[in-house]
Amino acid sequence: MSGEARRLVAIVGPTASGKSDVAAAVARRLPVEIVSCDSMQVYAGMAVVTQAPPPGSAHLVSFLDPSEEYNAALFRKDASRIAAEISSRGHLPLVTGGTGLYLRALLDGLFEEGAAKDQALRDRLVAEAAVSGAPALHARLAVLDPARAGRVHPNDLRRIVRALEVCELTRRPMSEQEPRRSGLRTEYACRIFLLERSREDLYARIERRVERMTGEGLLDEVRRLAGRPLGKTAATALGIPEMRAHLEGKITLEEAAALLKKNSRHYAKRQLSWFRHEKGVEPVLVGAAETAEETAEKIIGALSA
Repeated sequence: MSGEARRLVAIVGPTASGKSDVAAAVARRLPVEIVSCDSMQVYAGMAVVTQAPPPGSAHLVSFLDPSEEYNAALFRKDASRIAAEISSRGHLPLVTGGTGLYLRALLDGLFEEGAAKDQALRDRLVAEAAVSGAPALHARLAVLDPARAGRVHPNDLRRIVRALEVCELTRRPMSEQEPRRSGLRTEYACRIFLLERSREDLYARIERRVERMTGEGLLDEVRRLAGRPLGKTAATALGIPEMRAHLEGKITLEEAAALLKKNSRHYAKRQLSWFRHEKGVEPVLVGAAETAEETAEKIIGALSA
């Protein structure tokens, strides 16, 4: 693979699916460099909350103060530059994480770059959805932009509102304007592997992950973070709102841990739904007793085929 300088591989999946361990196992076998695709692992001082990999093992990890904001456009810029640097060294960029929007921005570009925006219009559409429901807005989108509506779930309010916003402001369907986007798919041969586990296995892993986090000092870390300014993004990281509720005396520590497990399960569902709708995704079924090395072997085999 050393001569294939313009390839890019992604290993994605829901929280607690084992992405980082599998990526590390691949890195022990192939000349790859890991690029984290996680909206929370960018923040320093949150290693327990984000379950960030060890320092030096991946790019775009623990480099930003939690008071600062980061977004998909910044990730696209940073990760694109890093991928080019990795390729120039004769290595393979291995993008690993669970933030679907970041991956989409990197591979396919962002329509929002340069597109018209109107916060007042967006707020009005959200208010309408609160009354009539997201499916009602989706039905309107189906009339204005049937191609876009066919690719958006009727309950995906954020994407429905964005498409309606573009339609109203530009007087053109969003689907007609999206081809102007460009990402690394135009520069690299990309392979995207989605780790899929049974629901029972994934939920059991989430339970163990939360228990491990509490054992690693999650509460103490959140207590330290509570004493400093946090940006809007960092403050929403799974583990922070739940533990803060306990620190504020609203719930017990056991209730906070149970809430974190519940919220993690819901987040995992949303992640899976997102990735299953991404183009070019190759599912990798992972057994409950399967080791990271065994899963890595499946991916390496697919790359070699």
